Amino acid sequence: MLIQMVRITFLLSLVVATFSWQATPAMAATTPKTVAQEPVWALEESFDGDPGAPSQALLPRNFDYVVTHRTHPTEHFSGFSPYLADHADDCAGPNPAISPLPQHNVTTSHFSNGANPDQSFFICKNHMMSTMGDVSGYSVTSFWPKQEFNFADGGVLEFDVNINGGHPRSWWEVLIVPRTELKVGSAREWLPIDETYPADRIVFEFGENKRKIQVGTGAVDPQGKLIDVADWGTWEQMFPGDPASSDRRIRRTMRMTFNNDQLIWAIEKADGSFSEYKVTVPGGLPFDQGLVLFKTHAYTPKKDGNTSTYTFHWDNIRFDGPVVGRYENYEAAANDVVYMQGNGDKPIGLSDTITIDLPKVGPNPVLFGQVHNPMTGQVLLSINGGPNVAVDPYEYTYNNCSASGWKSFRLPLDPAQLIVGTNTFEWTIGPRPSCVASWVWNGFSIKSLEVQFDLNGDVPVVEPTPTDVPVVEPT
Repeated sequence: MLIQMVRITFLLSLVVATFSWQATPAMAATTPKTVAQEPVWALEESFDGDPGAPSQALLPRNFDYVVTHRTHPTEHFSGFSPYLADHADDCAGPNPAISPLPQHNVTTSHFSNGANPDQSFFICKNHMMSTMGDVSGYSVTSFWPKQEFNFADGGVLEFDVNINGGHPRSWWEVLIVPRTELKVGSAREWLPIDETYPADRIVFEFGENKRKIQVGTGAVDPQGKLIDVADWGTWEQMFPGDPASSDRRIRRTMRMTFNNDQLIWAIEKADGSFSEYKVTVPGGLPFDQGLVLFKTHAYTPKKDGNTSTYTFHWDNIRFDGPVVGRYENYEAAANDVVYMQGNGDKPIGLSDTITIDLPKVGPNPVLFGQVHNPMTGQVLLSINGGPNVAVDPYEYTYNNCSASGWKSFRLPLDPAQLIVGTNTFEWTIGPRPSCVASWVWNGFSIKSLEVQFDLNGDVPVVEPTPTDVPVVEPT
């Protein structure tokens, strides 16, 4: 009998210890869940780090970082005026009770990649910031994990972010897109930037402090829309007096739930419960796996009186599902760009070269980047001395022939085109197509160039840790 009592006491202690171990502080910070409800996260990033100054060096290497500015051909790679972003030079937080608000100056540029992220991305106080001021008419920043989110059997995407804002010209959104359609500088079709949402997309937009959802398939925005809807009111209208509406230090959990034909966007309220916005997608979700891009938009925000609230504070990004769609990338140096544009035509036949060092040649290589002012057949590329091939964006803006702004492109490669070591990518201005309007100048520019390889369960090669570097000029 005594032995049985000892066994029972021991088993009870194991049960108590098990449940104590699983009730982590991170779980307690969100709506209470039972242990059985906690998803198994396929990706989880907490942006740990408490530096003494805003840091790009602490940004995670399993994410990529790109900035796209609407710029004139004569000034793509010129410097921009600095703007104010949250957190002081010593990383002090944006306490609204302190005047002036603790902030620091950020100088942005087009030179951003995973190895050297733009100053508009940084870590302070164990979370990450994305920011963008009024610098070039229209700007978009994007950061995303190099791993796809699979929601074929349903899925949950969660992250924490501040909800303070309400400025119609500065907002954030989350774009989910198949990797084969990745666009890093896209926006709604009517906004003044050349790249529109991909043909297949799920967009969660928090503009004007209101939940907005667009789902599309088969054609780029504004075509192909299955739904394009918005919640009935702003967060302040629905929940007046919420302290998060006036204090950007307060981050709230966003929980997006994916079902066959339904999306649920839940936002954590002040009491820890969630406000849900549910939408039905006719015919069901058009795809079930994609990259998750976290984006900041700035459309001349000073025009609505916004002079300094340009910062979004992110934390605890995670999604469930199987671990699939992982890839690694090898980038050109951040300032290794092609700049064959100016105030007028550039000569046909002009060339420029970018190099990328590869420690290996992995499976299913893809060349990804951004091109400015592409025309059909004019953007020519030779890889390691091979024959020229024409590089095209996903689509053209004018007459299926040309585009005036920055456009993403994706070019699948034959592994035989690449070598271990230094690879050369020679770009040449090809012949001018007859379909282009007479006022369009010959020439183009290339930035954010990288080679991607599928991981397929392989361990990625560890690249050097990024370092905080000043803004650099192109070579």
